[in-house]
Amino acid sequence: MLAFELERPATLKEALEILSRNGPKTAVKAGGTDLLVWMKKNLVHPELIVDLSLIEELKDISFDPSRGLVIGALATINEVAEHPQAGKFYPALVDAALSHSDFVMRNKATVVGNLCSAVPSGDMIAPCCVYDGVMHMSGPAGERKVPIMDFITGPRKNILQKGEIAKAVELPVLKGHSAGRYLKLGRRNALDLAQVGVACVITDTPSGREYRLSFAAVTPRPVRAKVAEDLLRGVASPDESLLEKVAEAAMGCVDPITDVRASREYRVSMVGELTKKALRESLERF
Repeated sequence: MLAFELERPATLKEALEILSRNGPKTAVKAGGTDLLVWMKKNLVHPELIVDLSLIEELKDISFDPSRGLVIGALATINEVAEHPQAGKFYPALVDAALSHSDFVMRNKATVVGNLCSAVPSGDMIAPCCVYDGVMHMSGPAGERKVPIMDFITGPRKNILQKGEIAKAVELPVLKGHSAGRYLKLGRRNALDLAQVGVACVITDTPSGREYRLSFAAVTPRPVRAKVAEDLLRGVASPDESLLEKVAEAAMGCVDPITDVRASREYRVSMVGELTKKALRESLERF
């Protein structure tokens, strides 16, 4: 039987005060879709859960052309998927949101929570990487911002310190016309973790076309396929020969495991195939 105490602060200040008074066996809950599963599986054993669901300032999704999209810690994945500016400027993020679990689960699950859980198969991680996402945190030492690429340090590990809360993720606006795609391979169409995921963004910049690639479920922490991106830089429409080279470079930057969902070899191969497909479909969206 699970036994724990529950606190439901009404403000961020109150939440931080509660965290400062309590020990290491304290967990912060937003949507709770990962935390509750981990508790049932005896992976974590919190004595106190701080439920953020009453804090209004964490529920916002805002967009400013000069700043970008700011997603509060309590904004659900469905709310992000349905946000008009997300669909216009961050299509790979919307693809990933719609591929996450099912509609009912997405009404509870949050984008920031998915990032904080830092599970390699998390659907929100790769698109936030290709959009240069930055996590906003509050804690005893004040406010700080850290790129998603540095925020996640390993499977189920992040840089949040004792008493800190991740309050939002910010995705800057790309400077130029862009298109993107997130493709996910799973054993079924819903309620399954990714075997492989690929996020791709293409942007027309003053210096030429730029490409970004990142992956889900095939690396212990976020990566960008820099060698593959460099091969594509400045190319308006890559031919099949170049796409094959890019796929090889993408496969070379991942380090998947073998588990019950897929073998390492299968995952590496599918990184190459999905990378080519994501690039083709992103180009079709221009």
